[in-house]
Amino acid sequence: MRTTSILPAISEKHNGASIYWITAKNAVSIFENNPFVKRVFADSADYLPMLQVQYFDAVYNLEADTYSSTLAALAKSDNKFGFVMHPDGAVKPINDLADEWFLMGINDNIKKQNTKTYFEHIYHICDFKSTITPPKIFLSDSEKIITENFRLKYSFNSGKKIIGINTGAGKRWQLKKWGFSDHIALIEKIHQERKDTELVLFGGPEEEDYNKHIVNALSFSITDAGTQNSVRSFFALVDAVDILFTPDSLAMHAGVALDKNVIVYTGPTSYTELDVFGKGKVIRSNMECLSCYLNHCDKEINCMNTLSVDTMFAAITMFL
Repeated sequence: MRTTSILPAISEKHNGASIYWITAKNAVSIFENNPFVKRVFADSADYLPMLQVQYFDAVYNLEADTYSSTLAALAKSDNKFGFVMHPDGAVKPINDLADEWFLMGINDNIKKQNTKTYFEHIYHICDFKSTITPPKIFLSDSEKIITENFRLKYSFNSGKKIIGINTGAGKRWQLKKWGFSDHIALIEKIHQERKDTELVLFGGPEEEDYNKHIVNALSFSITDAGTQNSVRSFFALVDAVDILFTPDSLAMHAGVALDKNVIVYTGPTSYTELDVFGKGKVIRSNMECLSCYLNHCDKEINCMNTLSVDTMFAAITMFL
């Protein structure tokens, strides 16, 4: 999602050249309706023969993992950026433009010292001179109808601001998302103090029970967008809100790509790498152990429970 930021820069640098994108099968839908990409490949039976035959004016690989770096090494081009698999079996930067990002990936202390956004890093790796642009989701006409029907169903066209509360952040990091009681307290505060707003609850399949508990714990009704939406339907529903409150997650990147005001909070992952492009705010604790990238935390006082309801509410209010 966030790497789609480079598409306008590639097109500009290479005079509107045809762009082929190789990705995972579950990410293909992100590129639907994207005018910059000629074709998206997710099946090795399709892209492996192509890489062995076709010559490319440029190859960009921003992932320093074994598989994508092997594909970058196979691709026929004299103009490569990022990372490739070397004959000695190690993934290495193609040139010194990628050195800093590579070192951040293998040394957490270096990563903690980072002050650049992800987008600044990838534009540097690709040697782009153009202005950094946000990632972008292009909704189809039928998806825009989903957005409008959702707003109509819950009478969201009354002039009130729509605030999306996303609770999902995956299972990889224990403290990537806020606590249950904090979510309840924030939702109640918004409901009581901002009558000019409507609230929508978001999450993925992993948040089905969590979100049900939130709905049942409230003394008033809240619109639940559901947790079993397809990726594209999820994008269409997010497009219905004016402000999205979320942890560092797919929803956060979708909100940015849909040009929403995004209030994103972060703890174990790098807050400096995030960018809401002037529309929203990145919130973090003042603890020194931020960006630890630890899956679990045994601290009684931690990066999540030190983020107060008042802090979150104030950030949301700024964009009402």
